[in-house]
Order: sequence, then C-alpha cells, then structure tokens
Amino acid sequence: MPRLSSLLSGLTLSVVTACGPVAPGPEAPLGEERRLSFNEGWLFFRGEAKDAEQLGFDDSSWRSLDLPHDWAIEGPFDKAHGPSQGALPFYGTGWYRKHFALPVGAEDRFFSVELDGAMSNARVWLNGVELGGRPYGYIGFSFDLTPHLRFGEEGNVLAVRLTPEPESSRWYPGAGLYRHVWLDVTGPVHVARWGTYVTTPRVSDDEAAVHVRTEVRNRGAAPAQVTVRTTVVDADGEEVAHATADQLLPAGEKDTVESEVAVPRPERWGPDHPYLYRLVTKIRDGEDVLDQTV
Repeated sequence: MPRLSSLLSGLTLSVVTACGPVAPGPEAPLGEERRLSFNEGWLFFRGEAKDAEQLGFDDSSWRSLDLPHDWAIEGPFDKAHGPSQGALPFYGTGWYRKHFALPVGAEDRFFSVELDGAMSNARVWLNGVELGGRPYGYIGFSFDLTPHLRFGEEGNVLAVRLTPEPESSRWYPGAGLYRHVWLDVTGPVHVARWGTYVTTPRVSDDEAAVHVRTEVRNRGAAPAQVTVRTTVVDADGEEVAHATADQLLPAGEKDTVESEVAVPRPERWGPDHPYLYRLVTKIRDGEDVLDQTV
C-alpha cells in the first residue's frame, strides 16, 4: 500500500466563489495533513433561497465570508427578539454555499466534511444530493462526501441550510456555521471517526497504564494486514512509551484494536500543574504509514 505522504502530497484544492460550474481557480496545496481547514471562501445569504442546494444555482450576489460565522451577532439589537436571548435576530433561515474543486487523480481518496457547530436544524447537500441533517445545534457532525464528488474542472458545491427557531433557548443560542468546518482526507485504511478511546485504569507514582481502543476501517476492496502503533508523547513532544498490535482487516469492514501502554513516572494533571500528554496513532503497512491521528 502507498505511504500516507504519497496519498496526500500533490493533492490540491481549488476554491472559488462564483456561480455555476466551478473552475479550477488558484490552487491551495493540501500537504500531508489528514484534517484540513474548510473555513475559507464560503458564500452566505440570509433568508430563504429556492433551489439553493442545486449545483447550478446563481449565488453571484451572495455575501463572501470565512467561517466561523454567526449572522445574529451582527445585530441589530431588538427587544422583540427576547432580552433573555440576547435581543438579537438569531432565528429564521440562512444559507451557506462553498464552491471547491478536486484534481483528477484524487479519485482513490476518501473525503468527509466535519461541521463542529451549525445552529440549527441543519440540512446539507453536495452537488444537489442531500447528505442528511442535524437538528441540534450544539454538537458536531460529519458526512461522507466521497460517493457524490466530481473531479477536475467540473467542480463541486457544498450547501448548508439552517433554520434556528424562536424561543429555542433560555440564553443566546447563536446562528449560522458558528464553529469550524473541516475536510478529512484519507486513504482506504484509516482510523474511524471518533475511533480512539483512552482510559487510565491504573495510575501510581511509578507507572500509569494507558488502555487504548482504536477502531480501524478498511474501505478498500482487499483485506489489509496492518500494524497499529500507539505512542504516548509528553508535553515536550518526546515519546515516553508505545505499543504495537498487528491486525488483519477484512475488506469493507471495521475492527477494534486494543493496546496498553505503560508510562513510567507519570506527570499528573492538576489545577496547579496542568500537564498534558498526547496520544499518536499510526497505521502502518510495513514501513508505509497509511494513516496518522493525534
């Protein structure tokens, strides 16, 4: 299997803010990061917009902005909106659209979008196909973009419709895509979304036992024999302990890999000593790194 670097290097993302088919536009290199900011180059319209989820919808008059964005915080203040909710116009309808292009040659990658916060009653489309929705505005959610993406000069449009409701909160709830949006890019074998679960069942001054459960997904057409390497890194970025586990992943399946890492003489977090470790997970095929999460 190819290295993670070869999976992602050379992949470029083009973002434009024009209506109709998406031209390649200026290219922004993605590098080798798995998780990429998708905050720049959105278009926004406050109000209802019929057929705004469609690929060819004319959004040339829409406002251009970067995320995060809260349309209500811009005002105006109005006591009719309820003093206990900030007296700001947070309810109603708002639309966001993002044009982007992916290069030919990236068809073997897997792409998903992660919305950290969308207030509220979100509905999401890619190229006119509804991916789904999330009514609750205080939690992130994700959709797989891969089946509906277009590559090359055709381009893509991601559309989000939000309809926060009046009297929906005791306090100011906000409105819009008020947190970050991310694009996740992986190869066929990768750590699943929210696929790392960490506990510390035993801790003493001499040693801490760090138990890690990693859900690994194989979206490829063939089984994959991989090694999952789990590393604990201290606050200075130095490795303090690691564990490895070999796993055979059936094609199109998920599996959970369990590891236990022994950390010697652990630094304990406290209000007066806010020390933090990091956990790094690498999925390898021999020397090739297929995926990495931190």
